[in-house]
Amino acid sequence: MGLMSSKMESEKLRPGDHIYTWRSGYSYSHHGIYVGDGKVIHLTRGPGLIIFSSTSRAQPWNDRVVCCNIQDFLCDGQLYRFEYDASPVVFLIKRAGTCSLASSNPPEDVLHRAYFLLHHGFGDYHLLNKNCETFAIYCKTGYLEADQSQGGRSGQITSLVAAIMAVIIIPYRFLPASLIALPLVVCGLYCLLRLSLDVGPHRSGGAVVAVEKLDHLSNTHNVRENIMAKTTTTRWSLLVGEYFSYTVWAIRYWYWTPQSTRLPEIAWL
Repeated sequence: MGLMSSKMESEKLRPGDHIYTWRSGYSYSHHGIYVGDGKVIHLTRGPGLIIFSSTSRAQPWNDRVVCCNIQDFLCDGQLYRFEYDASPVVFLIKRAGTCSLASSNPPEDVLHRAYFLLHHGFGDYHLLNKNCETFAIYCKTGYLEADQSQGGRSGQITSLVAAIMAVIIIPYRFLPASLIALPLVVCGLYCLLRLSLDVGPHRSGGAVVAVEKLDHLSNTHNVRENIMAKTTTTRWSLLVGEYFSYTVWAIRYWYWTPQSTRLPEIAWL
């Protein structure tokens, strides 16, 4: 297992390993937790948009943490193992979403979280806040955002956020107009942002959360979804009712009110 590659053979896997495979021409990686006997527990995206999954009655939200064979997980892709306790230099050299500065917990803790979430769910999938890499990193480290309902950010997402921020927040008018200095400043800021956004005890807004405390998110999530659905339905009902009433009034006004007695504002009718 070299510096730039974490490729490995399935025979060398140990229960509790964080594994991943590249999809769609190495454009993104899919992550999971190897639990032994050729099985992988991972978070999948349910029906819905690309960014997030929609909650449906046919497929409950907590059914999206699944256990499958490693062959089905890989989908003919290569097997890689996620690296923890990476040095800052290695972290910046390697591609985002392949390693972390955080330390991994013992395998028994990792397996406990993975199996608990398999039965209780991890919440609705969201590309930015709660994706497969977020799930695997939580199982390995226990770190989540302070707002537990938001999950956390994966290495792939934080890399993208760091790149965007590095380009946006730089005060260009104070920089030297040099083709060499400007890229160096942007690259340096990007590296600092990546290091600061990585999951771990150094990161503000993150904390170790016991997996048992995530169980209440199912009820909270469902209650919030029901309230939002009822509010939206009521709001649309009121709008439809108002529109229908206005339409009826307009028709009656048009057909039953003489033109000479109509209001000046709508006399053109």
